[in-house]
Amino acid sequence: MNIDSFPEFTGKCISILLIDESHSHDLNDPHFEYQGGRLFIIGTIPKISTESGWSANQIGGVAWDRVRDYVLFDNLDSYLNAVKISESYNAASKSENT
Repeated sequence: MNIDSFPEFTGKCISILLIDESHSHDLNDPHFEYQGGRLFIIGTIPKISTESGWSANQIGGVAWDRVRDYVLFDNLDSYLNAVKISESYNAASKSENT
């Protein structure tokens, strides 16, 4: 496959769900890269991506052939806004169920 035929995600933030996994893998400013004969999507892990922040601002990668689906945000700010909306929704749902 020619890497030029893949979508351009520069400056975007992507939230990826993998086959057989239920949590997302989030990458800021992602790009495609071949490593070891496999295609990966590589980017910086947003600080808010994990509860502990252990991988914040580190480079992360996901094998493209493992991607089930993804959501693409215009930029890091729109991703962070979506996370806040999700957290507010989850908090409201918890309070209704208690």
